[in-house]
Parts: sequence; structure tokens; C-alpha cells
Amino acid sequence: MKNKDIRMKLRYGENPNQNAYLIENSQKSVFSYQISGKEISYNNLIDLDSGLKCLAEFQDPTSIIIKHTNPCGVASDKNIRSAFLKSYKSDPISAFGGIVLLNRKVNFKLAKYISEHFFEMIVAPSFDKNALTILKKKKSLIILKLPKLRKQIIEHRSTLFGDLYQTVDLEKINKKFLELQSGKKVSLKLVNDLIFSLKVAKHLKSNAIVLSRNKQTLGLGHGNTNRVDALKVAIKNMNKYFINNYFVCASDGFFPFTDSIRLLKRRGCSALAQPSGSINDKKIISFSNRNQISLYFIKNRLFKH
Repeated sequence: MKNKDIRMKLRYGENPNQNAYLIENSQKSVFSYQISGKEISYNNLIDLDSGLKCLAEFQDPTSIIIKHTNPCGVASDKNIRSAFLKSYKSDPISAFGGIVLLNRKVNFKLAKYISEHFFEMIVAPSFDKNALTILKKKKSLIILKLPKLRKQIIEHRSTLFGDLYQTVDLEKINKKFLELQSGKKVSLKLVNDLIFSLKVAKHLKSNAIVLSRNKQTLGLGHGNTNRVDALKVAIKNMNKYFINNYFVCASDGFFPFTDSIRLLKRRGCSALAQPSGSINDKKIISFSNRNQISLYFIKNRLFKH
């Protein structure tokens, strides 16, 4: 029997009254990467999958905290401990019970800080011996030593009407992904914040809004049925923990009207990145020019359903 045919029973499904199993589709089982902790559940795997896909966007030391498949705190910094602290402070309430994904080795100091909070899972490419000693004291904490995995090319999901397949969006989000539309240019630092924000927005459920500063998420709005409410939620979340003297905004879809951009301007937004495609694109550009807002159109839409 091939690995892909092996059914691995999971702790439970999306809810405790649902049964679930995993059919392996790789050479090595996810369970073989587990160092410690309770059995991995269906929801753990869904969150892990979402987090790893987001983490793959980043090269700098980066920490991502996932809750219900969405990032709730993301930060990149000069070292992984600083990145984790910033990601946690982005939204400590939502971080409770989440999973932490790191793209650098975990040392004792970082492990000590992580152990002071409640998380479901910690994922990193490696751990110091002393770091594992302190983390293993939490018997239920799932610890995964996970190397960089090969990227998917095709993804699929099951529906009532059959299995849907699509190619994975592997377009790199960098400076070439952005095209300035308004006359006001911003610093390279703010452009990098826009790139950071777009990488996060790509992995949030639509409608998605990311407000960030210094490669740290300040406020996130996602899963809303309209973009205005997504923005209001992001601003509300930002106001809980940060003084918004300036920030940048990334949206996974276009703003069709100027009301949201007017709100962003009033709150101190320095730059905005969104896709084009609205019949009001020219009005949005004109409004941005009149109000000295740096508006960038992005190469592709970043919807996630």
C-alpha cells in the first residue's frame, strides 16, 4: 500500500462530534515531525496548512500566529524573538489558543516567553535543546520541527458538485507587484510595509484588509461580506493596541468608492495598495491625487474564499 492510501485517524473533526482522518499524500507523515504534545486534530492541520502557506511568503525572520485559519498577528524583524513579540502584541486576545509558526530556530529565551502564554501548537524549523526542555513542560502543547516544505502547484477542495481544482498563485509579491497611480511617492520603507501587508492579505479570508507599520500587523479585517466593514473592523482592532499616527493599508480587492479611502486618510494612512478593476478606478485615482494619498495598484487580485 502506498503512503497516499494510508488513512491516519485524527483526534476529531471540525467539531468533537465529527470523525476525521487524513489520507497521506507525501513521502513523510506530518506526525513524524511532531516532537511533543497531544494528538493532532483536523482543525490543527487546517490551521497548520494555512499558516505554512503564509509563512512561505517571507524570507526575513517572521512570526505568524494563526487562529481559525486566519493570521491574527504577523511580524518580520531583525531576529525571530523580536518578530514573535511583535506578532503577539499585534492582537494578544486573538492569539490566545492559536498556533505559532516561525521560520527560524527557537532558542531558550524565545521558548521561555512562548511558554508564558497559551498556544495550541508551535512550529519551527529547529529548536535548541534547552528550548525544548521548557516547551515540553506543557504536556498538551503540540511541537512540530518542520523543515521548509515543497510548494503546491495544484490545490483542490471538495464540494457537493465534485472536487474543484485550481493552480496555486505563486506570483511573487515584491516591488514589481506594485504600480504607483497617484502622484505622491513614498519611501522605500513604506513600500516594503505595503509588500509585507499584501503578503498577509493574500492569506486572509475575503474581504481582507491589512493595516501595518514597520512590518507588523496593526489591524486586520477579514471574512466580512463587504469591504467597508472589513476596514472598520481592522481600524477598530488597530485602535485597541496602537496609536495610529501613520500606517499603510493593503486590500485584497478594490475599493469601489472613495468613502473607505476618505476614512483611511482621516485615520492617518500613508499609502494604500489595492487591485484595479472598478468602474470608479479613475475617481479613486483622482481623489487620491487631490488628497495626497499614495495609491498603488497591484498586479493581481488576492481573493481567498
